[in-house]
Amino acid sequence: MRSRARPGAFATFVAACGLAGLSAPVALAADSVVVLRKVVGRVEVRPDPKGDWIAGSDGTTLPDNGRVRTGAAASVAFIFPDGSESRVAERAELVVHPDREKKQPSGVVLFFGRLWAKVAHRGEGSAGFEVKSANAVAGVRGTEFEVGVADDGSTRVIVSDGRVAVSADADDKEVDVGAGYEVEGDGQGHLRSRSKAGPDPKWATWFSERAKALEKRGVEVAKNLNGRLDRRRAKVEKLLAEQKSLRQEIERLERQAKMGRPAGTALKTKLEALERVTARIEDMKRRLDAAFGMFERWGEVAGAGRFPGAATLRAMSVDVGKIARDFADMIEEGTDLSEEGMEDMMEDMGKGKRDRPTRGADEELFR
Repeated sequence: MRSRARPGAFATFVAACGLAGLSAPVALAADSVVVLRKVVGRVEVRPDPKGDWIAGSDGTTLPDNGRVRTGAAASVAFIFPDGSESRVAERAELVVHPDREKKQPSGVVLFFGRLWAKVAHRGEGSAGFEVKSANAVAGVRGTEFEVGVADDGSTRVIVSDGRVAVSADADDKEVDVGAGYEVEGDGQGHLRSRSKAGPDPKWATWFSERAKALEKRGVEVAKNLNGRLDRRRAKVEKLLAEQKSLRQEIERLERQAKMGRPAGTALKTKLEALERVTARIEDMKRRLDAAFGMFERWGEVAGAGRFPGAATLRAMSVDVGKIARDFADMIEEGTDLSEEGMEDMMEDMGKGKRDRPTRGADEELFR
């Protein structure tokens, strides 16, 4: 039995952002995009991670990894392929991830700002919907909730309907949050115990207090995240090495099959392993994106204000930005696999198809 929605704060936020008009069915574009709706004020998008920022408007579509930012007094809604809705308020920045193949969770990576989401119900075994920040992940299947990411990296989740599993980055702690409750993660990546959510979440106060915390402890917080960032990079590098080894083994088995030697079972096993590793790389990519986005934000805050440690924080942001650009290229190569080609081959093997593709494994899988 699903929990009843909590009235008050969520209803106010939805009404203020114009979400009432989203209740009617929306004609969606291709399954690989999200559609912008209810654009208010200055909303900019970057469909290509390496492209330029352009103005977003009602009906604009964004592919996987499309980026969005909102200015003062601005807001925008997103409609995902499965009908899930989300909306960000002013002064927010995020990356969208539509669920392309229903294997990776759809959702967003929220760098900073405030987001409301109403997630379409999915069946058992489906990938669900996730909101990632630099220090936490909120994973759901059919619910209504709100997430805020503050300047010091703190993440706050308030649930209105259903349940949300919130996990921390630093200690792998997971908290199950039901309707009418909230949980907060600090800038160090640790979750506090869940608590009852009041009728007024006082978001403006929360963001203001967290901004002051950054001014007092910004360098300490940044060094902590930088250390965890190094560990994430090490995990990705290990996964990329494993992926490379699997690719080579698949190519070898493909050549063996072409010469008439049985390789079906072994090839299928390697393909399944490759699929799992690639999915883990994609997940780590989103986590790295969140951390890189947080450092970008810190650089902006440090550059605009004068407080102890501002110069150090700014320098760290510049250094991490250089690392992010180089590392993004390496991860992109690791996730640039053709799921269609991979699934076609696995389906053929499942049906007992004997004729092998004339293309090599690298062309068939990675086209």
